[in-house]
Amino acid sequence: MSGFLIAGSAQRLSLRNFLINRGLRIVPALAVDIVVCSLIIGPIITVVYHADYFTDPRFFKYFLNIVGWIHYELPGVFQDNPSQRVNGALWTVPWEIFCYIIMSFLMVTAIVKTRYKLLAVTAAYIVIGLIVQKMPYLFPGSIKPIARFLFMSRGSQLITAFMMGIVAFQFKAVIPHSRWLFAAACLVCVVAIVTLDSRAVESVINRPIVITSLVYITVFIGLTEVPIPAFFRKGDYSYGVYLYHDPFLQIWISSFPTVFLYPKYGALALYLVGLPSALAVAVLSWHFIEKPILGLRKKFSFIAQVRGVEDGNQAGRGSNIRPVAVKS
Repeated sequence: MSGFLIAGSAQRLSLRNFLINRGLRIVPALAVDIVVCSLIIGPIITVVYHADYFTDPRFFKYFLNIVGWIHYELPGVFQDNPSQRVNGALWTVPWEIFCYIIMSFLMVTAIVKTRYKLLAVTAAYIVIGLIVQKMPYLFPGSIKPIARFLFMSRGSQLITAFMMGIVAFQFKAVIPHSRWLFAAACLVCVVAIVTLDSRAVESVINRPIVITSLVYITVFIGLTEVPIPAFFRKGDYSYGVYLYHDPFLQIWISSFPTVFLYPKYGALALYLVGLPSALAVAVLSWHFIEKPILGLRKKFSFIAQVRGVEDGNQAGRGSNIRPVAVKS
């Protein structure tokens, strides 16, 4: 969805202002999350002495997450959980940074403004991925690991989704906003989940179908006018939920393992208490960190000076987007 949401600003803004806007949206809240996990949650949860905790190399390395160099563990934290990762969701951060590098290239070359060139670049990325998967012998041994990482790894599917999101934005005027297409896309995803294992669903050969369906589903829902509770109209809490949901799920598991690791129903109970906990912190993150920081865009962007930084759940999220032309 991020490719779709930021494509508009990528066409309006200079590269400098675009990168400043993205940095202000991503980095401050991420930095606060890292500080909260390492300096508040960690010392409370850890099973090692605080003197050992604060001198352990893993404690210092955890702050590298702020710049996208991901480290998952803090000393003695969640040691008895099935996973010792403090925040497993951070694996997407380096890939998001890479997507912004790709967008920078598309902006400098003006490809982002030319729909068919953009479509060709996206198709080329998918085709190269298929070649890497099906004909790896075409690549020298030294290049093969890099090619697999860029085109076949788990994170590379985020690049595919990002590129398809930009394409969807460029073609939004001609893509039907259809309930039937939405139902068909949902059916494709359900069939993929039921009939394929996770590795097959994420494989390069299935990405054009599965990710295209997911992009359509996401954009359709995002552009469909549905009643939104007043609470959620007060801010954009999605990024905060992304940052804090995993640490809070881990906290609940660590505190009540017999409840939340119970077969069948434990996972449901975990999400019933974990997500509201993360949402509560996300609300604080938006109103005290993210929203004030986004106000700084006025100092850098002429467009922001003219329009003002928007309040509500579309701030910083490309809220000028309108539904596609054809509805059925």
